[in-house]
Amino acid sequence: MAKPNRRISLKEGPVIFQQEESLEDDEKLKKDLTLAELNHIFKLYLGNSGFRTDDISILGQFSVIFNDSRFAEWHSLSLTQQDTALSQIVRLPEVYEELITKIGDIAGDKQIIRWIAKDAYQNAIDSFSHAAFTQRKYKNRYPGFKVIVFLTQTHQGMNLVVVDNGFGDMVVKPKKSFTGQTYDDDIMMKITNWIIGLFSGEKTKPVQHIAYTGGQGMALKKIKLELGLDYALHFFTSGAVFELKLKTYF
Repeated sequence: MAKPNRRISLKEGPVIFQQEESLEDDEKLKKDLTLAELNHIFKLYLGNSGFRTDDISILGQFSVIFNDSRFAEWHSLSLTQQDTALSQIVRLPEVYEELITKIGDIAGDKQIIRWIAKDAYQNAIDSFSHAAFTQRKYKNRYPGFKVIVFLTQTHQGMNLVVVDNGFGDMVVKPKKSFTGQTYDDDIMMKITNWIIGLFSGEKTKPVQHIAYTGGQGMALKKIKLELGLDYALHFFTSGAVFELKLKTYF
């Protein structure tokens, strides 16, 4: 496989950072810490997958940082306040569409990549809300995610990853009804938990009082069932990585 003329560094690429005009020194530091953390999580993922940084070539990447002050006080917000905030936060600026379209061009299918990336970043926002509530994580940095398309030299394939610095673990989220309300501890939730425990061998209980965008588990299943694409979720202490194998071989 021919390598690109110039290897793109992890530190390159556009960054979507809202309210940039009011960027003060402490915000700059939080921004830098967020970007460094996302890059560190990606390197952990590479090591866990058996890759060295020299084994890959980055073809395109960009980062999104949610510098919304409400994340720093998420643990003190009511469920209603969190839900209202999430409905605003998940609406990304127009420049996101431009950047994800470029990634889709590189990956070979703009529409599919746009759809998959939307589900992946909403799943990342769910993990942000959990980390902000249970860990109070975003006091000294912001929640963020990074989209990367890269070639693997050893396996000669192309991967898309969405890296986030949320809660790096599999969390059972409150299920939402068709009305958008969570089931909480009613009979349907208890049945759902029992089924999950039956197949996983673990007793699970959703984290309550945290707002979620919802529906991401079903969205991920559709990627495999309807599109026939292979994906994987990797969890680390400081974040998570959604990986999509694009089945592009050379």
